[in-house]
Amino acid sequence: RSIQLRGGTGIFTGRLPFVWIGNNISNPGPNPNLFPAFSEADVPAEHETDDGSGRLVPGRSILKQSFFLNAMANDFKWPQVWTTNIAVDKQLPWDILGTFEFLFGKDLNSVYVRNADLVAPVGNLPAPDGRPIYGGGILNASVIVNGDTISHAGGGAYILDTASEGRNFNFTVQLRKNFESGFNGNLSYTFSEAKSRLKSTEIAFEIWQQNPIQGNPNNPNLGFSEFGQRHRIIGSGNYSHSWSEKLTTRIGLFIELAEGNRFAGAGGNRYSFTYSGDINGDGSPSNNDLIYIPKNQSEINLVDFTDSDGNVVTAAQQWTALNAFIEQDNYLSGHRGEIAERFGAVNPWYSNIDLRILQDYALSLGETSHKIQLSLDILNVANLINSDWGVRKVATVAATSPIRFNGYDNNGNPELNFTGPAETYINSPDLFSRWQVQVGLRYYF
Repeated sequence: RSIQLRGGTGIFTGRLPFVWIGNNISNPGPNPNLFPAFSEADVPAEHETDDGSGRLVPGRSILKQSFFLNAMANDFKWPQVWTTNIAVDKQLPWDILGTFEFLFGKDLNSVYVRNADLVAPVGNLPAPDGRPIYGGGILNASVIVNGDTISHAGGGAYILDTASEGRNFNFTVQLRKNFESGFNGNLSYTFSEAKSRLKSTEIAFEIWQQNPIQGNPNNPNLGFSEFGQRHRIIGSGNYSHSWSEKLTTRIGLFIELAEGNRFAGAGGNRYSFTYSGDINGDGSPSNNDLIYIPKNQSEINLVDFTDSDGNVVTAAQQWTALNAFIEQDNYLSGHRGEIAERFGAVNPWYSNIDLRILQDYALSLGETSHKIQLSLDILNVANLINSDWGVRKVATVAATSPIRFNGYDNNGNPELNFTGPAETYINSPDLFSRWQVQVGLRYYF
C-alpha cells in the first residue's frame, strides 16, 4: 500500500452569465417589428406617464429600444467541457509522501460573440502586418438572425454563438512530510495554461468590442485566458509545541513564489498590447486591436506629433523610445516581427510570506473543558521587515496601449505615434503589496 492511483473523466455542462441572455431582451435594437412606432395620440392612457412638465408622454415600457441589437444563435449550446484528471500518490524514502497530478480540459462548447453587421474587409494593412481592414466600421442597415431579417440603426448586431475551441491544463508536483518533533511541511510546484476565444466581460456586446484580436473580429483566434497563474511554487510549515497540559503554541508559515499575480476583477494577471485607436476599422470603440511588434524602424510608420507641453516629438525620437520600451519587456522583445497575442504578456514573478501564531490556554472547570486562543496573523510579513520586499508589479494602461493610431496616409499606411512610458510595470499599490496584521481572541467551550 505504498502507491495510489486515482483519477476520473467526465463531460461537465455549466451556465453562462444570465445577464448575456437578458441582453437579448434589454437590447432589441430599434426594430419596428418588435416595438411599433407610436405617435403621442396613439398611446393608450394606461401607458402614459408624466415627464414632470405636466405633459403626458408615451410609457417607456412601449418605446424601449436600443441603438444596437443582442441576439443568440438558434443552435446555441450551454458551455460544456470534457475534463480528465489523473494523479499518483507515492510513499517515498524518509517517509515523504509524493504526489503528481495532471488535469486537462477540452472545450466542447465555448462561447464567443460575432457582429453580424460587420461588412466584408475592404483591404489589408500593409506588410508585414497584413491583417484585414473593414473601411472604418461601416455597418449594414439590417441583419438576418435565425432566418428573420431585422432592421436597425447600425449600432451593431451582436450574436452569442458557440464553438469547440478552447483548452486548459495544469500539473502539480507535491512533497509532504510529518516529523516526530511536531513539525510538518509541504512543498509543491504547479504549472498551468488556459486558452480561449474571448475576454470575459459583464455585457454581451462588450465581449466583441473589447476582445483583443489579431485578425477577423468575428472569428477570434485561440489565445491565452486572462485567468490562471503560469508558474506557482508554494511551501508551508507548521510547528506545534506543548509547554504544559494547559499551554500550547503553534506557528505556521506560508510561502508563495509565482508568475502571473492573482486575478483581481479588472486584470493584473495577464496583459494584451493593443493600439490606442481603431486601426482595422471594424468600428469597435475599444482598444481591441493587438499591436504589430516591429523588428526595426522600417516596419512602423511613426509620424511627428506635438505633446501636451507644445513640444514636437519627431519620428526618430519616438522610435528610440519605442525600441527601448520593446527591449525592456520580455514578451515584446521575444516576439518582434509578430502581431501580439491576446493576454500574451504575463505579470512578473512575485513573492509572498504569511505568518500565523496561535497561543492556546486550556482551562478545566468541573467536567467541562474550556480553551482560550490568542491568534496573530501577519500577511506579507516580508514587507513588514523591508518595504521593498513583497511588492508586486502591474502594468499601466499607458504601457498596454503604447501606440496611438491617427489615420492613414495617402499610400494607405497607418500613421502612428509612440505614447507609452519607459517601462511596462510599476509597483502595485493594492493590498497584496502591503503587510497586514490581524489579532484575534477566541473562546472554546
